[in-house]
Amino acid sequence: MLCIRGAPMLLSRDALVSALFCETDRAQRMKTPLAVIYCGIDDWVRWLSQLGEPGSDAAMHEIAGRITRLLRCYDSLGQIAGGEFALVLPGCNSFNAAKMSERMNIEVFRAPVVAGNEQVQLAGCFGVAGSGGRSPFVVLRDAERALKNARVRGAGSIERCATDAEPDPAMFLIPVIEDEALRW
Repeated sequence: MLCIRGAPMLLSRDALVSALFCETDRAQRMKTPLAVIYCGIDDWVRWLSQLGEPGSDAAMHEIAGRITRLLRCYDSLGQIAGGEFALVLPGCNSFNAAKMSERMNIEVFRAPVVAGNEQVQLAGCFGVAGSGGRSPFVVLRDAERALKNARVRGAGSIERCATDAEPDPAMFLIPVIEDEALRW
């Protein structure tokens, strides 16, 4: 476990990967969805140099606390790198995870965070990938790639990895086109 000086407990990268392997096994056995969200704080290197270590630790603590309040008891949160978090969401497909990212964008990054003696307005980007029973390393790579694409699009962007691993739930809502010849 990794703790950012008084922050909510976060899994280390290794512990998060282990949790993802366990959840992938469970999702395959139970035939349930599983999604991963990568959340990156925009311009983290600049904020780190501007705020210094104590200020950036305070900002990370507050962001981690805000994310934690949105999670279910069986979700996992880990710090992947400076300014980056990953969430493992069992029972959640990538479409619902994208909705969760929208909620995080509002509830985590809407208000400024206190970092040392100043308040700063941070912004985040999100990369989302669904497991579909694939290797956890493939899913993490896809979420990381989606985050990279979201960062290219700009602050607050959410990018869902488009794989064939999950059917789009909207496909099941497509209205059936009636054939005029079959009408009575």
